[in-house]
Formats: sequence, structure tokens, C-alpha cells
Amino acid sequence: MPLNEEKLKILEQTSLPRILVYLLKHSASQTDLNNDIDASQAATYKALDLLTKAEYITIIAASGTARRKDISLTEKGKHVAEGLKRLKELL
Repeated sequence: MPLNEEKLKILEQTSLPRILVYLLKHSASQTDLNNDIDASQAATYKALDLLTKAEYITIIAASGTARRKDISLTEKGKHVAEGLKRLKELL
């Protein structure tokens, strides 16, 4: 399967588009995402793994704590999220 098809298949996961659009406006932790996008912890964990591998997000340990990790969009992730936001508005 060509790389672009793999990345499109990643976006078919239910919570991934919601996470990307959410991250356009918010810096978040996994706990924030679990609470704010109405996804289970397992779904969020899987989504973050896929989004990291696709290079749409970065996960960095927050300063001052070893447990909290901040999640943010990469430039590529911002472009995809903006496209998803426009699509959502059209629907």
C-alpha cells in the first residue's frame, strides 16, 4: 500500500480527526484529550501512537513533571488539521 494511502487509512480511525482539530486550538495532555474529545483511554493511546508515527504530532515531557506529556501538532499535522476543520465546516 502506498504511503499516502496508509496515512489516509490512519485518518479513518474515529478519534484521530477529532484529536487533530482539537489540537489546533489547544495544547493538551492525554488526560485532556480523554476528557475533552469523548474518547476512551485506550482509543486515545492508540490514536496518539498512530499520529506520532505519521508525524502529525509530537509528544514532549512537560517541564516540572515526569508524568505529564504535552501533545502538539507538527507543521504537517497543522495542515491536515486545518483541512479537516474546513471539511467539518462544510458538512
